[in-house]
Order: sequence, then C-alpha cells, then structure tokens
Amino acid sequence: MNVYTFLHVYYAVFSLLFGIVLGSFLNVVIYRLPAGRTISRGRSNCMTCGHTLAAKDLVPLFSWLFLKGKCRYCGAPIASRYAKIESLTGVVFFLTSLTTLDAIVCVINREPFYFLYLIYAVLFMIVMCTVIPAMMIWHDTLKGFIQLAGISLVLSAAACVIAQALSASSDYVIAIIRFIAAVVAFPLLTWIASKILKTTYTKNDLFMDLTFAGASTFEHLLCPRSFSFWLFLFPVVYCIVRSAVKGKKNDKFAGIVYFVIMFAAITVSYIFRMLTE
Repeated sequence: MNVYTFLHVYYAVFSLLFGIVLGSFLNVVIYRLPAGRTISRGRSNCMTCGHTLAAKDLVPLFSWLFLKGKCRYCGAPIASRYAKIESLTGVVFFLTSLTTLDAIVCVINREPFYFLYLIYAVLFMIVMCTVIPAMMIWHDTLKGFIQLAGISLVLSAAACVIAQALSASSDYVIAIIRFIAAVVAFPLLTWIASKILKTTYTKNDLFMDLTFAGASTFEHLLCPRSFSFWLFLFPVVYCIVRSAVKGKKNDKFAGIVYFVIMFAAITVSYIFRMLTE
C-alpha cells in the first residue's frame, strides 16, 4: 500500500467514524433545541427511568447495538432512530470523503489547492450537520430554527468563496450574486407556491427553507468542478417537494424527502462526471 492509498483509506475510515460520533451529538440537538434546553451542558439520561447514563452507555451506535436497543438500567427500549441518525451521519461523511479523496493529499502535498479542497469538504460535512437535525426537528415538531439556518448559510457562503479559489474563474462578484440568487430562490418559490395554493407560510417555513438553501448551494457539489446548473434546479425541486405535502399529514416528511433527493443528486452527479471524464 503506497502512501496515497493509505491516506485515502485513513480519510474515509476517519470520516465514517467521526460522522457517527457527530451523529450522537446531533441526537442531542434534535431533542434539546425544540425544548429550549442548552446543548452544551447537562448529562444524558434514560427517557424512561431517568437514570444518568454513563460513558459506556453513550458510545455512538455501538452502545445501542451491544445493549440490543434497551436501557442498561431499566430494560426499557431505546428508540432505533438514535442509531439511525448516527449511522446516517456516518454514511454522509463517508460518501463525502469518497468524493473528495484528493483533499487529504494536503498532508504530503502542501499546495494551497489541496488545503482549500479539504476545508471545502469539511464545510460541506458541517453543513450536513445542520440539515440532518433540521429535517428531524421538522419531522417531530414542524418547526425551523434560525440557529441552524444561520450556520448553514454562513458556511455555504464561505464555501462559495473557496469554490471560486478552486476554480479557474476569479469572478467573485458573479459567484456571490449567483449564490445569493440561489439562496433567495428557496423561500421565494415556496412562498409563491403557498400563495397560489392558499396555504400558510410562517417563520418556521422560512428557517427551514434557508437551512436547506445553504446546503444546496455549494458551488462545486463535492468536487472542484462547476455544476452551476444544479444550483438553480434544487430550489425548484425543493419547492415541488414542499408544496406537494404542505398542510397535509405528510408535511413532516418534507425535509427527509428533499434531503434524500439532494444528497443522492450530489453524489450521483459526481460519480457520473468521474466516469465520463
């Protein structure tokens, strides 16, 4: 195994495991943010018996598997969604690492391109950590949060600038205008659709729309190639998904459905380009 292969394998495995660990934290965000509780302090406890959980009970994914989905202290079942969210985050990080393998080359090749590429990939992973809780909180409460929207937009804006540095183009003004237009398109289209369909549009809808807008407007969509046409297709797809279930009992699944479509499109588009180049 040469050094490049080793770095690629290390990057992929580390991303998978780190994603699972962050997935555990996202479970805390999903539970505490809607309840107005702090996510930085306080020990986790069993939802049934209230027993404070020890470190051995909180090993992401593996504790749930070893305990067979039951509380160590009272035997009550632990919802499988915790393990599913941890697994999902791990898969998202793993797929992102596979589509940005060259980013880890910065360890031995000190060219600025590879450092920027790694930062870009990490930004995408972090933004996914805002989208996953956003879609699950929407599923549980039909609420959006300005904190998640703000993080998603700020990081995606930073990624837009980095994407320009990675590309041959240096027209940052056009890139920023395109970014703002794409972001605005998400809430604007869903707001117009709500007026046409005579449904309500609240600040919760706005925060939800902006969270997904940030995640969907990464200029290079996991690779240093321009896929700008995708940038304006996503708001349309998002609007269709949101409008199709708006005000119905399936509205809670809107974020999940769009997340699957978005991430699948990003990954497949990258793979297609790699196979055809």
